[in-house]
Amino acid sequence: MTLVKGVTTQTQVIETFGSPNLTSLDAQGHEVWTYQRHASSSRGSEAYGTLLLFGGSVSGFEQSSKAMTLIIKFNAQKVVSDFNSLYSSF
Repeated sequence: MTLVKGVTTQTQVIETFGSPNLTSLDAQGHEVWTYQRHASSSRGSEAYGTLLLFGGSVSGFEQSSKAMTLIIKFNAQKVVSDFNSLYSSF
């Protein structure tokens, strides 16, 4: 879904993203919705090697996470007036 200022309604946002994680009011009394989504993936590998009479093993585990925050402000007519998104990965 593409959010369009002055066009996208609260109903359309809910149909696409579901209920927000947080709702609040701005200084003018308009609704502000915040969505936060997290995803993580992990990958593991294991290797075993032998050298002469000594055995050794190495195991690896790799994990990555991504987070997205979407903040949507609505006007008095319950239409998107502004929005911002933030992404991070670690």
